[in-house]
Amino acid sequence: MTEPADFLARLRADGQDQGRDQGRGESRSQDRGQDRGQGQDRGRVPRWAQGQDQGQVPRWAQSQDQDPRGAQNQEPAQLPHRAQGPDQGQVLQGAQSQDQGQVLHWAQSQSQDQDQSQVPQGAQSQEQDQDRGAAFHADQRRRRARRLSVGAVAALALAGVTAWLVTAPEERSDGKPGAAALDEQAWPDDWPATTGLPLRGSPARTWATEKEELPLPAATAVGAIPKEKVSDGLRRAREFLVAANLDPEVLQGAWPADAMELLDPLQPARAELTEHLREPGLPDADPTELFTRFDPARLTPALGGIRVRGRMTYEAGGAPGQITIHADYTFVYAVRRVAPRPEPGPAPGTEEVARVVVRRQLVLLYAASESPGVTAGKLVPAGYRRQLGNHDCGTVDGFVHPYFSREAAAAARPWPVVDPYDDSKDIPDGRPSCTVPSRT
Repeated sequence: MTEPADFLARLRADGQDQGRDQGRGESRSQDRGQDRGQGQDRGRVPRWAQGQDQGQVPRWAQSQDQDPRGAQNQEPAQLPHRAQGPDQGQVLQGAQSQDQGQVLHWAQSQSQDQDQSQVPQGAQSQEQDQDRGAAFHADQRRRRARRLSVGAVAALALAGVTAWLVTAPEERSDGKPGAAALDEQAWPDDWPATTGLPLRGSPARTWATEKEELPLPAATAVGAIPKEKVSDGLRRAREFLVAANLDPEVLQGAWPADAMELLDPLQPARAELTEHLREPGLPDADPTELFTRFDPARLTPALGGIRVRGRMTYEAGGAPGQITIHADYTFVYAVRRVAPRPEPGPAPGTEEVARVVVRRQLVLLYAASESPGVTAGKLVPAGYRRQLGNHDCGTVDGFVHPYFSREAAAAARPWPVVDPYDDSKDIPDGRPSCTVPSRT
């Protein structure tokens, strides 16, 4: 049987044990409640990850939002203590992935916002319009500057020419004051031509050159002479004119072999001309009556300084099988001095040329067929007249001697003054054949 004291001791022990068990039960209940709360937290995304206000976000998350790079580089050891534990891996993984997505999105949107804020669309178009407007105005200023500069240069040039023409004496022939600055076309007419414009002021500048073929009249039959023979006679007459007055070697003083070959060897005219060429002299042995040659030791034709104009007609000759050809041609030559030195021009740095105008009127007989004392296909010079403008008739050596301006001013020229380009009248018969040209 149990004693009351023992019973009371057991009751006290049982009460303490029960209290301890009850306390353990309440503790277990609290632990289970905490476990259930943690399980609920596992199933939800934390409020700080749902994009709530900054005041509800933990301070470490706030620093991540302020500096996305810091959120990306945040170490797990810096997470708050409540985020650690069994669910730490899930929380970190979700927070990191979500934060990284937010960081990337934020960086992209921030870059776009900065670009848009720096250059708005309206500002871009406005800036482009301003650039185009600035380029347009700059181009307009350049164009105005060019127009003003060109106009100023033209005005100065015109003023200079006008002043020079007003102040230059008409009798001046040396041309030194201001002449070098002017175009030769603006020089006075009495100034001599130069190698730059050897035919300045001459009407012959529009005539045919020595390289162009002289035109011929249309050939027709003449009596019993067929058209073909007439055409051949005209061509040979032209060949003689060219060989005697335009052949480059003949102009340089060579023997006119081609011209002499066209003449009939059975006629005395050929022998007489050969004698004149070999021993020229006054009064009748002057080769310049038919040939134009210059002394090669003193003169040479200037480049581009030869012109020719004329006409040719024909009719039946005085003998059977013969036609008479009339040729009237004017030749213009601009020559330059080669020795002892070039002739100075009217302006510094220029070289003067002397021009001579030679007009020839020839009567040539052409034999279409053989006859006693006549060679078929050859020419016979039946008559010839010449008029030489600006030539020294006092010198007879087989060459043409034109005057340069200084020589002409000092020479005594007792010959008639004639317009050398006027071919409306025949050359007067008789001597002298030299003239003082009214213009060259």
